[in-house]
Amino acid sequence: MRVFQDEQFDSFRDRDSGAHFCDLEFRKCYFESCSLSITQKPSLRTVVSNVKLINCVQRGCTLNSAIVENCLIDGLKTNGQLLQTWGAAFNKVILRGKIDRLMISSAVLPGVIGPEEQYAFDEANSEFYRKVEWALDISEGDFKELCIRGLPGHLIRRDPETQVLVTREKALSRRWQDLTLNENTWHVSLDMFLQRAEPSIVLVAPKRHPRFRNYVEDLMVLRDSGVAEPD
Repeated sequence: MRVFQDEQFDSFRDRDSGAHFCDLEFRKCYFESCSLSITQKPSLRTVVSNVKLINCVQRGCTLNSAIVENCLIDGLKTNGQLLQTWGAAFNKVILRGKIDRLMISSAVLPGVIGPEEQYAFDEANSEFYRKVEWALDISEGDFKELCIRGLPGHLIRRDPETQVLVTREKALSRRWQDLTLNENTWHVSLDMFLQRAEPSIVLVAPKRHPRFRNYVEDLMVLRDSGVAEPD
């Protein structure tokens, strides 16, 4: 494995390469204005495997529609920004330690590609996840913010006390609409979930958020009411 320590990477653009990055470790590295796997075709996706990021920092970066397998992110600062992933597919990826703001979305190049191209990625990801034992492990993640959209919730390993699973069947009952919750974000998340096709979703109370206790109380209400799975 090749190891990079205290290095800086600027303006790296990986577009339509179909590349395979593997066996790399980045320790205390800084990434700025980097984008990985920019493509409108599933056949040209980049593959990232056996890569570790340890206590790294990013500014203005994006992970696009890469396939990410057997990777570890242990500690990540985002400079107050929301680091976003667009259409990436995950297999045995661990997120742990202090991680700032992160959103994982199944949308690919929003505002750029059309419905047919998005459908092609959705089908490719769906086929990919049929062969995956688990996609993400977030159970040891200490997040400021984490939003997961479009990734099957049953493939996510989680901490039951702060991260709950809601199935489509339970969400369709819409019992959650009648619940009194501290934070409106759960109603928004569940409503958006029902607009998509995945079978389940994981809702996360971010441990480093100033309203963490409110979020945990809400998840307990969702569980006690039968909306979230009892674990």
